[in-house]
Amino acid sequence: MKKHKNENEDDYVRPIYRTSFGEIAIVVVAAFCTLALFFMMILPSPFAKYEKAQAKQAQETRQKALAAPIPGGEVSVGISPATRK
Repeated sequence: MKKHKNENEDDYVRPIYRTSFGEIAIVVVAAFCTLALFFMMILPSPFAKYEKAQAKQAQETRQKALAAPIPGGEVSVGISPATRK
């Protein structure tokens, strides 16, 4: 009678360097997590781009409002002389 080989026996050859597929999967997942963290640190944030565009739009709107004429007439900014009562 022939004995079946078991995975725990030394004669059993595993696919890659005597490691199981679960161990290989853990290494692959860890590599992807490391790459994702690396890219998040290096590449600019899309939220930063959005906030920068929003601030630029607000600045342009403010400049346009300051450049527009005031409908009530001429306005001077300064210190007026004191009036006596």
